[in-house]
Amino acid sequence: MVMAKSKRSYQKKSPELVKEEIEKLTAGMEERISNHFHSPEQLKEYLDFMGKFYRYSPRNTALIESQFQGAEAVGSYAFWKEKGFPVNKGEKSIKILVPNRLGEQFQNNEGEWMPLKKATKQEKQQVKDGQLDKRDGRLVFSTGNVFDISQTSATQKDLPQIFPNKWIDGEVEHYSQLRKGMEAIAGKNNIRIVEPYEELGAAKGVSYTERGEVALNPRNSERQDAKTLLHELTHAKLHTKDNFNTYSKPEKEFQAEMTAYTVASYFNIDTSDYSLGYLHNWTKGHEFKDHESLLQEVQVTAKEFIVTIEESLEQEKEGEKTMSLNEAKEEMEDKQEREGVTTEKLSKMYRSQVSRPKEEKLEKDYSHQDFKDAFKKEVMNFFEPIVGKVLDKEENNDLKERLRKIRVFQDTQSKEEVYQLKKDSLKELKEIPLTGRGEKRLSRIENKLEREFHEETGKDSTSSEVKDGKGNKGDFQLKEKQKEKVEIER
Repeated sequence: MVMAKSKRSYQKKSPELVKEEIEKLTAGMEERISNHFHSPEQLKEYLDFMGKFYRYSPRNTALIESQFQGAEAVGSYAFWKEKGFPVNKGEKSIKILVPNRLGEQFQNNEGEWMPLKKATKQEKQQVKDGQLDKRDGRLVFSTGNVFDISQTSATQKDLPQIFPNKWIDGEVEHYSQLRKGMEAIAGKNNIRIVEPYEELGAAKGVSYTERGEVALNPRNSERQDAKTLLHELTHAKLHTKDNFNTYSKPEKEFQAEMTAYTVASYFNIDTSDYSLGYLHNWTKGHEFKDHESLLQEVQVTAKEFIVTIEESLEQEKEGEKTMSLNEAKEEMEDKQEREGVTTEKLSKMYRSQVSRPKEEKLEKDYSHQDFKDAFKKEVMNFFEPIVGKVLDKEENNDLKERLRKIRVFQDTQSKEEVYQLKKDSLKELKEIPLTGRGEKRLSRIENKLEREFHEETGKDSTSSEVKDGKGNKGDFQLKEKQKEKVEIER
């Protein structure tokens, strides 16, 4: 697995050094773009690869694109399984029309058209002799199910080098810290990171220009997420609803991808294998009105992003130092206490709070009780990590999916409702005989919940956003209108 490593020390560089490195990165990429070409061998590999896929009619091609934007290589569930790339769990199929020719028909002596297979021996002979008319069966259509290659287990290395907009595989060391840095960029620029409002298909992310929001494709790897979030944040910062039409599409994509590549590279996340092809496709054959000005905006934006991320990383580093000192002290105090409150006892009490019978499956979207259970699991993983992580492993729980559903629930419910559910959850967790460390951390979480709720409700009293089809009709229609201007990374 590819591991993109970020800097371990997080030592901030001087503004002069940052500027110098940014200029070096952008100049280097521009030179590589101008020299980029596809060899005959690469083209042959791509054509051979695409030749394995069934060619759909224009009608089905349009139908596929309407359900899954950017679909390139499409096949049935059985097709992908046979190729060794099974469809990923939870993927929704793309519907297509499958033509079926009914059996031949004949016209009997009463003038009725009947299936030839139901003809008597005498009637079949009359058809053969031409005494009774015969015709081909009618063409009827049924619904079939197919999946795009991005919905399968196929990875970057399984695709031809020039496969259009192939995704980036791999994890990122210290991803959670870098993600917080990128969230700080969003916060400084009044940009919201949300779940996508629609199926993104093969697109890696989207910027909802009218709303000042960005979203990522849940299929992305960590490395893809890091690069794409920087790409979409650049769109949201530079290409706002006020100047959306000032830039051409190639100019906007050039700026977004150059900024993403530059910032990612600065933190030692190599995206050149993806960014080079992406930039080449958007710049070849296009003349920019003021290339120097576009590049200047890239460099200024990249510097701002880098400084913000480094400030966030420094704060995280200081916080970890303080936390580690406190934890060391608490661990010493905990040793004796744990003799009376064992891990087994905690697990038993915890199970009674949040575990469900295996046959009881969660709905696609969290109910209030689902949210409380998920929130309690996250809290337990924070102040009693041994218990929480063991339980997650035993029950085969997907941490990322739980966090995603928690975010969706929080974004689709009112702040007051989420606050009350969290309050109730913390109250129920108090019933567990916690260790001294657990009690302190629970108290810390309660205080933070109260503080954040009162700060948010004081600043923002707006109703909850419409997400995943929820909310009233008027809000949903407004959202649909506001989605007209979007920037999608394909």
